[in-house]
Amino acid sequence: MKRPSVRWRAALAAVAATVIAASAPAAAAAAPPGPQTPSSGVGGVQIYNMYFGADLQPLFAPGADPIAATSAIWTEMQDSKIPERAIAVARQIVAEQPDLVGLNEVSTWASSASPTGPFVTDYDALSLLLADLAALGTPYTFVTANTNFSNVTFPLPVITPTGLRFATFTDRDVILVRSASLSRGRIRLGATQNHTFAAKLQVSVAGQTIDVPRGWSAVDVTVRGRTFRFANTHFEAYGNPPLKDQIRNPQAVELAAAVTASPYPFVLVGDLNVRPTMCKDYRLGQPEWAGDQNIVAYGTLEAAGLTEVWPLVYPRNPCGSAGWTSGQSALDNTASTLDHRIDDVFVSAGFTALEAEVVGDEEADRTPSGLWPSDHASTWARIRLDNAKRG
Repeated sequence: MKRPSVRWRAALAAVAATVIAASAPAAAAAAPPGPQTPSSGVGGVQIYNMYFGADLQPLFAPGADPIAATSAIWTEMQDSKIPERAIAVARQIVAEQPDLVGLNEVSTWASSASPTGPFVTDYDALSLLLADLAALGTPYTFVTANTNFSNVTFPLPVITPTGLRFATFTDRDVILVRSASLSRGRIRLGATQNHTFAAKLQVSVAGQTIDVPRGWSAVDVTVRGRTFRFANTHFEAYGNPPLKDQIRNPQAVELAAAVTASPYPFVLVGDLNVRPTMCKDYRLGQPEWAGDQNIVAYGTLEAAGLTEVWPLVYPRNPCGSAGWTSGQSALDNTASTLDHRIDDVFVSAGFTALEAEVVGDEEADRTPSGLWPSDHASTWARIRLDNAKRG
């Protein structure tokens, strides 16, 4: 979705301010019209799930042939053209110029002729993205990351066009900062932290039970003397049907505890794999489906004092197609199949939501070979920190 005109954005902001002031005076607010105060800290933030390139579920299916499954996964990953898509993701980030970026499904794929190595990195999505950002004239700096699933300790056999190899895959959530924001002194970074959720999915691979950990990372950010905590996470996507939320709900409880314990205002970005509470049963007139009830983790974050930016900026239509970020059925599908929003930006009290936009969802965003940059679109937001204690 392309950004609305300045006049239209101002109108939206005015409506949002009226709605929020009437319904939730203690929550984060949408921007009233008029200039920002000199003491305000304004910044852009963005969340982008890069998609690691393949569906791992066949590997975990009961009775699956590990070699056949991993070989299919490897082929699917290569067909997803990670380097080509990394450039497309970089273009979306450069177009928005966010100060802080949260990335999900940042993958590293490596292989070796032997299960004991040495391993050669075939694809490193983070290195590719950072190089592309620099080449486009807007370099970003790595801040911190948390590791989710990784099979580095147990490489899996893969049949490739060159023969049998052993492959490893690592999935990380990453935080980046725009290098110019640091070098010009517009923002300062403080302490970082990385956590693994106690709640984690367990899967079976070749008869062995394996944990699939997820977690969250954070960095303390100071803008014009005011400090907030910027965090990035990716809640578990899988569990028992129909809602598959048995793991992510307790993960949300863990993160909510960190939010309430924070000495600073909080900004959370991430692929939350959960519907907004206000979007329950919203399917453009279609029959209700089980996924609409997947709202518990979102409500947990709300109870911890967080408010999503998107409905603050678009209070009249918080669930419409302009905000959809998930549901892409294939990277090369003819038309986008995005149909709901799970890639979110949340803020705590003390912030004003100025703008929000979904990018990576239009035909012009596709790669030269016709692929979407990711199976997710990206949410960008501009926020203002007003009423926080000085850091």
